[in-house]
Amino acid sequence: MLVSIKFGKTSENGVLVVKRLGKDQSEAKILFDLDRHLGEVLDGVQEANQKYGGNLQVQEIEVVPDDYPQKGQARYAAFQIAEHVLGKNI
Repeated sequence: MLVSIKFGKTSENGVLVVKRLGKDQSEAKILFDLDRHLGEVLDGVQEANQKYGGNLQVQEIEVVPDDYPQKGQARYAAFQIAEHVLGKNI
């Protein structure tokens, strides 16, 4: 499972979602619940912000279209990434 987050100002249109494709792929349909995945990423970052007094915003995430993240994995990984960026897990 890939959790790739670009922090920055969240666009008025929401978080940009970028698909990572294989070398010989030109397009691929996302085969998992993208809304749940994005929600978990945002929840994980928000949790780290609240715990450490941060103000990180998610500008962009990358996804692998045929990935199968299990429930809770993206939230946990996003929290860990945000925690590290906030300098609390060095």
